[in-house]
Amino acid sequence: MSIASKPKVIIAAIACRPYVEAAVACGYKVVAIDAFVDIEVSDLAESCYQLELSHGQLNMQQLMQVINGLDLNQFIGFCYGAGFEKKPEMLTKINTLLPVIGNLEQAVSRCKAPNDFFSVCGHLQVPYPKVLFSQPSNKDGWLRKEIGASGGSHIKRLTDVQTTQTDAFYYQQFQAGEAVSCLFIANENGVQVIGFNEQLISQANARPFRYGGAVSHVAMSDVAKANFEHYVGTLSKAIGLVGINSCDAICDGDDIYILEINPRLSATMSLYEGCQLFEQHMAAVAGEVVVVNQGCKRSHAEQIIYAERAVVIKGDIIWPKWINDRPKAGSLIEEGMPVCTAVAEAETAEHVKRLVNERAVEISRDFFKLM
Repeated sequence: MSIASKPKVIIAAIACRPYVEAAVACGYKVVAIDAFVDIEVSDLAESCYQLELSHGQLNMQQLMQVINGLDLNQFIGFCYGAGFEKKPEMLTKINTLLPVIGNLEQAVSRCKAPNDFFSVCGHLQVPYPKVLFSQPSNKDGWLRKEIGASGGSHIKRLTDVQTTQTDAFYYQQFQAGEAVSCLFIANENGVQVIGFNEQLISQANARPFRYGGAVSHVAMSDVAKANFEHYVGTLSKAIGLVGINSCDAICDGDDIYILEINPRLSATMSLYEGCQLFEQHMAAVAGEVVVVNQGCKRSHAEQIIYAERAVVIKGDIIWPKWINDRPKAGSLIEEGMPVCTAVAEAETAEHVKRLVNERAVEISRDFFKLM
């Protein structure tokens, strides 16, 4: 299909800039639906719709109002990122209206229901930190995680919370090591790894494990990479994953401990610009054999800047060229919400990690002075 003839797609996510960029780079026209509608999304998408967040997820009632208001005959399908973890049944509903290009309800449910997911891991002998579904009597060394949440802000040290047992949480033993992820493409033909990444943590007092961004081409041993790829392939086949997905894990030397699979488009796609990933996602979901472009040798990094306090974005801000996810003038950014993202590129992961951190510190300092 030529670029000129490519139809429109709908892309929905809590923050869909990486996916809109990837789709437009492959020639698609996009209608974007997310919670921020930042400047990049507005510039790239044919049209944008902003939704409220409801308990850290997209407001599904508003989403369906938007979808039902569109002429769906224009679209080849619906793609999605974070925002459906607690409501995977919405994918079935949307799929009756137009094709969902990605994993459907059953696969998402298997990944995001921890009792099901870790049962699959155990059956396949895939290592993971010990999990409990009732609160351990000794809180030391345990984390509390909210089922179906994303972004890491929900993860607490169990010693830091006073809570009674509810079905909303599960408990996982803390595992020492480096937080890493694997971006991959899957279908019945197998799994192809796009890249291994370091996960950055943006610690705050009440959010010690908040997601802070990622760095591509993380330094890992060949054994660790082989183990990670094997586990991802084994789990993907068992669950029936299709298209682009990502898997979070802890790397401790040669050992990999799986934390979760995100069965959806991943923000780390933007670390591999120029790799035609959206086109490959479409092809993989269609059942085609996909060969990943391994030409992205330089390391890329993204680091999220979070609001230290509630601010209203002024109209006279001159953003550096190395900033993405720029909020529109007049936007209210609540304390703890993402403001923007610093980006960097360098020869090695070590170098780019230092560079992106320097930029994040600079923009944080200067931004809050202006506000």
